[in-house]
Amino acid sequence: MLGQLGILKLTGKWPTRPPTAHTMRGVDFYPWKDLVHAVIRGAHMFKAENGFLPNLVSPSSFNEYIFAREFFTPLPMPTLANKLEAKKHVKALLGDGFSASPVWSGDNIGELFAAKIPAGRHVLKINNGWNSNLFLSLPNDLANRRDEVEQWAKKGLCSRFGYDWGEWHYCTIEPKLFLEEFIDFNGDQTPDDYKILCFHGKASLIEVDVDRLTDLRSAFYTPDWKLLPVTYGERPVERPRPRNLEDMIRVAEAVAGAMDFVRIDLYSDGNSKIFVGEITFFPGNAGLHFSDFKLDLWLGSHFGQGPPPELPWKL
Repeated sequence: MLGQLGILKLTGKWPTRPPTAHTMRGVDFYPWKDLVHAVIRGAHMFKAENGFLPNLVSPSSFNEYIFAREFFTPLPMPTLANKLEAKKHVKALLGDGFSASPVWSGDNIGELFAAKIPAGRHVLKINNGWNSNLFLSLPNDLANRRDEVEQWAKKGLCSRFGYDWGEWHYCTIEPKLFLEEFIDFNGDQTPDDYKILCFHGKASLIEVDVDRLTDLRSAFYTPDWKLLPVTYGERPVERPRPRNLEDMIRVAEAVAGAMDFVRIDLYSDGNSKIFVGEITFFPGNAGLHFSDFKLDLWLGSHFGQGPPPELPWKL
């Protein structure tokens, strides 16, 4: 990877001009030694998931582009990866009703224990990371699981999530905790995730994740709801076409705006309710290992200048 960084310098592909206003890149954020460390560690994590080292000089697959973007692509700052800022962004664009409102937020977990929270199922989250949720049944869990909640909150608030492997943008966010009511679209199960990959403001692919806490299964659909013969390696799953599919795509594209790439993560009951969960710049930290590499390459082609090629399968 050091050789690739050298080639970028020698060939003039290393960005030298400062980024546009209100944006930042990984190469602007890291001290030089930490940048090298993050590239090397991130590359080893990439290889562990994908089976090969990423090509920074001439990326071709989706995951390679995502890895390169972690260091060289300007991101809007303050970043919309901040889950609380993302909620404000969604509300400004779409109005009320498209994002679950926190019932509590703060950086002192002691305040949560003293707050008056409606009884029921809730999710405690941190605003500057991913895959970190604590499911609680209130009010009992605040008493019965107090030590666990306090340790979870302390770890999250003190963490520099992502710094060591390239997801530096989370470290620009002041860490805060927030509590949301559990979205019960699927009863006791977590709601289905609809992750919509948008390039230049247009939806290109929809990932559906089901039962992610107990028996995770994923599927990939085209925007007109044709199932692709690809998974992440789990058992395949199929979902009926949501009645509000067009509305979900409209919401995702509105939030994506003019960004050249972003993934908009939604929850929906498949009928009328739509909540924006997160705005994701680096899906899976460039480690989404597709069961068919053709999808990785097809998605990678969306980063080119011209229109992407046709799907590599007959559906």
